[in-house]
Amino acid sequence: MGQVEERIAEFILETSPESIPEECYRVARDGCFDCVGVMLAGAAEPHGRIIADFVRREGAAGPCTVAGTDIRTAPAMAALANGTLAHALDYDDMGGFGHPSAVLLPAALSIAELNGTSGRELLAAYIIGFEVACHLSRGTNYIQGERGFHSTAVFGTLGAAAAACRLLGLSRRQTVMALGIAASTPSGVLQNFGTHTKPLHAGMAARNGVMAALLARDGWLSSPDAVAGPIGWAMAYLGEGRYDTRAMVRDLGRVWLTRERIVIKKYPCCGSNHSALDSLLGLMREYGFTADDVEEVEVYGLPGIAHVLLYPEPEYAFQGKFSINYCVATALVDGRVDIESFRDEKLARPELKEALRKVEIKVVPKWSPDYAHHPAQTPVTVRLKDGRVLSRATNRHTMRGSVTNPLTPEELKAKFRSNALKSLPEARVERAVELWWSLPDLTDLREATAEIRAEVRE
Repeated sequence: MGQVEERIAEFILETSPESIPEECYRVARDGCFDCVGVMLAGAAEPHGRIIADFVRREGAAGPCTVAGTDIRTAPAMAALANGTLAHALDYDDMGGFGHPSAVLLPAALSIAELNGTSGRELLAAYIIGFEVACHLSRGTNYIQGERGFHSTAVFGTLGAAAAACRLLGLSRRQTVMALGIAASTPSGVLQNFGTHTKPLHAGMAARNGVMAALLARDGWLSSPDAVAGPIGWAMAYLGEGRYDTRAMVRDLGRVWLTRERIVIKKYPCCGSNHSALDSLLGLMREYGFTADDVEEVEVYGLPGIAHVLLYPEPEYAFQGKFSINYCVATALVDGRVDIESFRDEKLARPELKEALRKVEIKVVPKWSPDYAHHPAQTPVTVRLKDGRVLSRATNRHTMRGSVTNPLTPEELKAKFRSNALKSLPEARVERAVELWWSLPDLTDLREATAEIRAEVRE
């Protein structure tokens, strides 16, 4: 077996729940709690209904819940649906290697429902999956836009496989085989950002991780060197000279990244918009100006911003999730950015079109004088018609929802309720809040999944 694959398998199977720092469990609980809420919101969207109907039609009957529906299906198909629903609105968390919870929770949840796993066991598997995917990512100098692959799928598939292997209790050899199977399945191209296919990247990563673990359990074979071998996953997806196999596993189990890498979203759009939105909305609250008072808004960003924020002039509102121009214009006009901001009727408003003309994006080299004092930030400068010039910069490490500036428990629960009410009646929502917030204490996860199913269709 390959040394990298063997070390990952050892970490997956031999890490005791007690050795995982308690702070990781809290962060993982928050991520899973939030993810369930955004799944329920995604289930109410047109493309959420399409993926649910696809699974209803094409999937086998099974024990696994598809959130916000009455569907019970097989594990891999449940992971596909729930991962897609979780990412449907781009309202799920981010950090580490992309969008962790939208991949890891659906994968772990499908096996947990199969086995009747406890909440703490689910969280341990989630953490294991996160650590595997994040350390693989940390061992690279991979720049997402250069090759066109979506990192959520590239790294998340292996993280999902790790979580599923953990919950299935596979042997070390089976786990190495599962990693090898998973290594052949990632995809997801950046060109599909701003379309319904981007959420599918998360769903496919979750499904492929579960599929890999289940196939390995049943005796399916793969190369034991498929992750780090000379023509394996790392070479194919990351590229020659872009990774260090020793760094990928050197700190596994020693440096715990879960507690510092998950950002829970305040806005339902690409995370590359968030620091600019925090800055702009903060200025609007502090100085009391509106869109009518603004002459121009300048937003500064690194060159890589163009790889994910593809639509300076979105043709339909869903593209606006990947348009810093649209997000800033919406914040100017409405004083907020929420799920309803990304409806086509919102884009069609004359006042929104007018605000879009006021937004200018300035892409600057990483270490230019304009940007040197704003590392990892998206500075915003607002020029008002009365001559005032207001500036603010918020970085991805300090923006709302980050580990250093987290949403409060009350904010997390309010977000969950707002999302869940799109698919469930209020009484069920309150019970779901209670159970999913208490996830570490549940003896059988199926008690919580029962509360996120919709009523049976007539």
